[in-house]
Amino acid sequence: MNKEKRLQGKMNDFKRYGFTLLALTAFLYLGVVMPIAGKTQEKTYILIGGTVVLLILSALCFLYSNKCRNLLLDSEEGQEYLD
Repeated sequence: MNKEKRLQGKMNDFKRYGFTLLALTAFLYLGVVMPIAGKTQEKTYILIGGTVVLLILSALCFLYSNKCRNLLLDSEEGQEYLD
């Protein structure tokens, strides 16, 4: 029972991490597309790189959350935590 509760906590945490990283990605992307005085080509490339890295990290968080959810679905006692 403790294992299922821990898995549910991890599932929820990583889903929240994924959404937070996705929101941060949106702000970085806005920095790329908006014309800002003093923005150089180097800064644009840094923002694009940061956007890509955060998007990948967000996807990994969602994949891990989904993996935890599938483990809960497979366990008999974990069914009650998904409702």
